Amino acid sequence: MNFFNKQAKLMVKSGMWYLLLLTICFFHSDCVAQNNDYSVTNSSVSTHSDIDIIVQHESPINTYKTNYFSINNWPGNKSSQAKFQISMKFSVLKPDLYIFKRSYFPIYIGYTQKSLWNIGQPSAPFEETNYNPELFLDYQVNRTIYNRLKLRNITVGLFEHESNGMSEADSRSWNRQYIMCKFGLEPEEHLNLTGSFIPDKMSFYVKLWIPSDYSDQDNYLHSRGSDDDFLDYAGRGEVSFSIRNFLWGGALKDHQLDIKTPIFHDTHKPSWQFEFRQQIPRMNFSIYFQYWYGHGESLLRFDQFGHRGFAGVSFSY
Repeated sequence: MNFFNKQAKLMVKSGMWYLLLLTICFFHSDCVAQNNDYSVTNSSVSTHSDIDIIVQHESPINTYKTNYFSINNWPGNKSSQAKFQISMKFSVLKPDLYIFKRSYFPIYIGYTQKSLWNIGQPSAPFEETNYNPELFLDYQVNRTIYNRLKLRNITVGLFEHESNGMSEADSRSWNRQYIMCKFGLEPEEHLNLTGSFIPDKMSFYVKLWIPSDYSDQDNYLHSRGSDDDFLDYAGRGEVSFSIRNFLWGGALKDHQLDIKTPIFHDTHKPSWQFEFRQQIPRMNFSIYFQYWYGHGESLLRFDQFGHRGFAGVSFSY
């Protein structure tokens, strides 16, 4: 296991340095290529992508990850649990602040909070809440790789923290720095920009991180006589795949499936999250379904295997 962790650490570090170099090359070439045709008018920005225009006019506070409220059983059942998440990002600088005619410092503060609420038990106590603040740079690239496949974003996580706010034996926390590349397959026809749905027909991202300060989890495992460590479960990165409007059309055509799993982890400790959202016409929410399979559903019980489904609503702002 130690050999695996050393090899994974070397692969992730070398991969992150390569992607950082790629980021610099992309934006240096953008400065040269767009020096003559990049212009800002009173109410619009002339770029090569509609998505760039959306970014220029977005509100300072936006939806970040999926926001939802869901339950796994009827409230009258003793095993009923509600699972909900709120997530937002705040743009620190105004989008018209440019360096060398490009927005070179698109810095964001992100915050995500996920809670498990035992609504079926007397007094309905909360089982756990995971707090996940972060600081990151999100570069809009929108470069064609092949045909309709584009590199959409390169995100550099300067600092990300996650903890459950508990103490002593139940304390779980860790930090990480990361780099993430997001790719998208341009749709052949226009897609409605609904909430936090992707603007592409298909999309996937690869996220690599360098973790630190996860001794709480390692100490917990070792106290139980296990030789494993936290990264065997959490890995050193994750991949996610999303696809839109693939089941049906008409009034209910706006729907999306998301699949996410860690990478560079112990393959005997799987972790899969499946999410499906169906937008309801003329409503400000989507019908939401989630299925979790494996380990790591929450920090407190990251080492426990389980599989279960939730249903509820997803919303954005």
